[in-house]
Amino acid sequence: MPKKSKIEIFNVMDEKELDEALKSLDYPIRYYQRLIAMKLISVGHNHKETGEILGVSYRTINRWAKACENEGLNGLIPNFSGGKPSKLSEENKVQFKQILIESENVTMTDAQRILKEDFGIEFSLPYVCNIVRQLGFNYGKPRPKFREAPENGEEILKKTLILQE
Repeated sequence: MPKKSKIEIFNVMDEKELDEALKSLDYPIRYYQRLIAMKLISVGHNHKETGEILGVSYRTINRWAKACENEGLNGLIPNFSGGKPSKLSEENKVQFKQILIESENVTMTDAQRILKEDFGIEFSLPYVCNIVRQLGFNYGKPRPKFREAPENGEEILKKTLILQE
C-alpha cells in the first residue's frame, strides 16, 4: 500500500465535501483535476503516484495539496489573471469599426495601416485579422461585376438549367 501523505488535507474540510465537489462540474476542468488529485491522496496515493496518474509533476501536486491543507477546497480554485490587456481599448475598437464601415474595400494591410496611423498601435498582420474578425467582419476576395450582365441573370440561369434537365 502506498505511503500516506504527511499533509493533512481534511483539517479544513471533510471527505464528504470533497466527494460532493468532485460530483459537481460547476468549475473549470483544472479545478476538477485538482479535486481528483486530492481524492487520490485521500485514498492513500502519494504525491508522486498522483502526479503520474494525472500527468502532472510532483511539485505541482505538492503545491495543490498545501493550498488545500491551508484553505480547503477554495485553495484549489485556479486564479488566473487572464493575460495581458489589449493595446487597443474598447473605445478605440468602436472607432476602428466605424472607420472600417465608412471605408470601402479595405484590405488587411489597409486595416493595419489605419491602426498604425490613427491609433499609433502597430500589430502584426495575423493579429489585425483577429481584431477584424472580432469586430464582426469577414474578408473575401472581391469579385468584379460585368457591365454587360443582365439584371435578371440568375433567373435566366435557373430557367436554362431547368430546360436542360
